[in-house]
Amino acid sequence: MTAHIVYLDSSVALRTILDVPERARLQSWMQTPGTTHVSSRLLRTEVVRVLRRDGSSLADGTALLDRVGMLEISRETHTVAESIERHVRTLDALHLATALLVGAPLTVASHDTTMKTVAEHLGLSVMDPVAEF
Repeated sequence: MTAHIVYLDSSVALRTILDVPERARLQSWMQTPGTTHVSSRLLRTEVVRVLRRDGSSLADGTALLDRVGMLEISRETHTVAESIERHVRTLDALHLATALLVGAPLTVASHDTTMKTVAEHLGLSVMDPVAEF
């Protein structure tokens, strides 16, 4: 059986470590059997920056970061991000470019409306586990 690949956007990933109402539910969702979670190496930087901003221990992000396969940002990633015509923030464009370059079917998990719209426009499957579960 092939694992289902889910690309985690920071709008979902950060909710698994921050003190928000949906935290436990999203942590449980991430344990779904047969699912592989991946993201851009950018996610690690975003997690560290948010934890530092909030004065939290960097160890609070360890379980999440250990569970997610980190994909490097290459020159090709930047080129693909630059080619995205619909408006999306720069970091989101890098996330979407990374997802596009995975080379296997995947679903982008995001809670960000613009990110979901642009991902769908690019032909990516999208889900919002914050709203759906």
